[in-house]
Amino acid sequence: MNKQIINQDQLIVLFFVYLTGSVIVNLPGPLIGFAHNGVWISLLLSGTFAMVQLLLVLYLDREYRGLSFIEYSKAVLGTWPTIILAIPFISLLFEMSTDIVHEVGKYVISSLMRQTPQYIFDIFIFATVAATVRAGIEVMSRMFTILICILMLFIFLTLLLSLPNYHTEFLLPILPDGIKPVLHGAYLSFGFTHAEPVLLALLLPFVRRPARGLHKKLVIVFGISVVTLITVAISTILVFGPLAGERKYSMVEVARIIDLQPIQRVEFIIGIALIVGSYMKACITLFILNQLVVRLCKLKDENVLILPLAFINLVSAFLLQSSEAKLTEHITQILPLWKLSGFTIPLLIVVAVHLLKKKKA
Repeated sequence: MNKQIINQDQLIVLFFVYLTGSVIVNLPGPLIGFAHNGVWISLLLSGTFAMVQLLLVLYLDREYRGLSFIEYSKAVLGTWPTIILAIPFISLLFEMSTDIVHEVGKYVISSLMRQTPQYIFDIFIFATVAATVRAGIEVMSRMFTILICILMLFIFLTLLLSLPNYHTEFLLPILPDGIKPVLHGAYLSFGFTHAEPVLLALLLPFVRRPARGLHKKLVIVFGISVVTLITVAISTILVFGPLAGERKYSMVEVARIIDLQPIQRVEFIIGIALIVGSYMKACITLFILNQLVVRLCKLKDENVLILPLAFINLVSAFLLQSSEAKLTEHITQILPLWKLSGFTIPLLIVVAVHLLKKKKA
């Protein structure tokens, strides 16, 4: 069970989980608040830029098959430059895993259990995430295959049952305030999810080779994830119109107004989907963070740092709690720039130096 190797279909599941996961519930509301009815254009713009990053990751995987991002960065740049590039990489993964779990806790105490302190949920979620990561990537991929199917079924049923509440006139005008809000929305969606295909470079070494057609399937899955996000965002606009940008957990709000007698409180199903999606994404983030540190430090035991890393994330969740206004500013302004400098620029540096060396050779 702990042989730490998966087939290409299991990797595709993990990749799709990471691209959608909690994002499918969390992202549409804030994104519509910035891009308004042009939200689908914002997702296409950021998705196109993310596709370029994905193609660069797959190119490096062809050139250095079986090696992770850290290993072929050392081969291209050397040890110390790789360590320097890994510092913002690691800091981002710490921040992401902390934010994912913290956001779940905020949702639970705001919607389900208002009188319970948030740290109770943070402790239980981080403990579950650490136990899952210790079980290994193969166990994670098998379990997440079932969970993501259930999650997507919940989303699909919510969209289907909301058909009577759709108003097509809410889709126009597409650009009421020009192109700037759309570009701001693309910047936000890039920081929220579309800067993360780089992390695939730390999962590819676990795939059983040869894996024919893997790269093409990953590109297709990425396209499906973008289409899924666009569909969810448009459905939110169809239901709420100009008020869609004020709905933080948009799919929960869409499910809240479904009137399906004698079934009531359908939104709790989407709430469960949000918790499950966040749990899966937190597991993958912690796994990638652990692999990054293990390969950077050349440790033999890959499980020795899982609990310490989870504990650091837990402490960070306690210490870095901020107001809703500061959290919104962090997500909409700081995080996209941080991911650009921590994920995209290191990838571009490695690709550029590799091409220069290849040309000289």
